[in-house]
Amino acid sequence: MADLNFNCPKCEQNLTTDESLSGSKIDCPSCNTPFEVPSAGDENVERTEAEPPPPVTGEPEPKKLAVPVHEGGEELLKKSSSHKEEEISGDGKICVKTIKRGDCIELGQDKFDEEVNKFLEKFSREQIISVHALNYSHFDPTTQKYLPDYAVLIVYER
Repeated sequence: MADLNFNCPKCEQNLTTDESLSGSKIDCPSCNTPFEVPSAGDENVERTEAEPPPPVTGEPEPKKLAVPVHEGGEELLKKSSSHKEEEISGDGKICVKTIKRGDCIELGQDKFDEEVNKFLEKFSREQIISVHALNYSHFDPTTQKYLPDYAVLIVYER
């Protein structure tokens, strides 16, 4: 289907419409004067063929992406677990550890019991002074509400 290019008879605004509108009445967008769209054979009407859209091929060509790979350098910060074990086993200080259930959720799974058990395994029964259940509320930014949660407060002797 072709496009028609013509001017408004009153204000000479250049207009382009689809050929299917020829003979119908429209209002000029500039001066709002109603007039009849001329047909393709009238004078001062230029007929232009619209370019057909490019053919759509099957799947687009896959792009080959390359990511640079760097060899890791020397690790500057090294964790020493022996220092932690030395700290736990025995200078006689009384310490407190709070384990919140909200901090123990990994990939949607509740690992609260496992975390508490893992912490308690580090001490003998005599070193654990008390274990207290705590209820608290925290602000959830996604729901904009305070949500109830629970935790464990462990009092122990190093």
